[in-house]
Amino acid sequence: MNKIQEIIKNIHLLVPEGKRVKIMNVCGSHEHTIAYAGIRSLIPENLELIPGPGCPVCICPESDIVNAIILSKKEDVILVTYGDMLRVPTQNGSIRTEGKNYRMVTSPFECLDIARAHPEKKIVFFSIGFETTTAPTAALLEMGVPDNLFILSSHRLTPTIMEVLVKDTEVGIDGFIAPGHVSAIVGSNAWNVFSEKYGIPTVVAGFEPENLLLGILEVLRQLMYKEARTSNVYKSVVKPQGNKQAQKIIEKYFKVAHANWRGIGYIPYSGLELRDEYSVRDAKKVFMLREVKEKNTAGCICAQIILGKSYPSDCTLFRKACNPKNPRGPCMVSFEGACNIWYKTNAAFTSFS
Repeated sequence: MNKIQEIIKNIHLLVPEGKRVKIMNVCGSHEHTIAYAGIRSLIPENLELIPGPGCPVCICPESDIVNAIILSKKEDVILVTYGDMLRVPTQNGSIRTEGKNYRMVTSPFECLDIARAHPEKKIVFFSIGFETTTAPTAALLEMGVPDNLFILSSHRLTPTIMEVLVKDTEVGIDGFIAPGHVSAIVGSNAWNVFSEKYGIPTVVAGFEPENLLLGILEVLRQLMYKEARTSNVYKSVVKPQGNKQAQKIIEKYFKVAHANWRGIGYIPYSGLELRDEYSVRDAKKVFMLREVKEKNTAGCICAQIILGKSYPSDCTLFRKACNPKNPRGPCMVSFEGACNIWYKTNAAFTSFS
């Protein structure tokens, strides 16, 4: 018996018979591993692994995307953003279908070359994501940027949305698998609130199937022995205090703010905006952008999926009107989106009862 087989055997031993156990894997990359490795087919049926809100493309508010499209249509502007963002659908289409002057980048630092190559243009970096992508954006500002480079910030905080989920009794989470990439920035101690305040086992895990299975096993072990603490099975990457330098730079350039989450609405203290002293770099202020009222796509349940209340297969649009080539909702766009992952892997579909 190899190590993975032994872990799976122990998982089966620790899942109580006749009781449904719900573990949320917050990160989209964790869901990617679970689906592509077929982990749901290897565990007991009464153990649910629930996709969480850890897909930055999925939760980016429609208003920010619409404003990005508007900016890209200005003759003196070049909009710059990550590839997935170009395809996210809105009431006004996507950046790719409706935008005009835009470029795709894989790193914030590519914005510097674009800004320097086009001094006659205003370069707007549409920067999205959780703490993992906030850190390099802050590092970009720390390097010093040309006067023609601006930031359209749509960054969000992971612990805040997790706390929202904990308080939602409809979801009923028994344990969390905390996101490894985010944990590398914020540290494993950032999740102590869930074990200490709410009594929910929380385990930081990596993205290899074996490490992720170890994380699931540790959650089950704590539930079995009625423990609740923060554990870390990804110690080679994640430290208790996280990356202090990255945290320092983020705090220097960004402030915590109320933020809109697509399909969910405003969540207090859940986003990051540029501090007032850097308002000359803030595209929302420089271009006097206004919030656009969100318009839900009929039949799309991305918000329910992000909140852990539905699976992709519960959506009437899934695999029919909505697919990776023609996404109707944001969860079908990114490789971290639950709908995209389930579509491509033919994941074992289960419905919430």
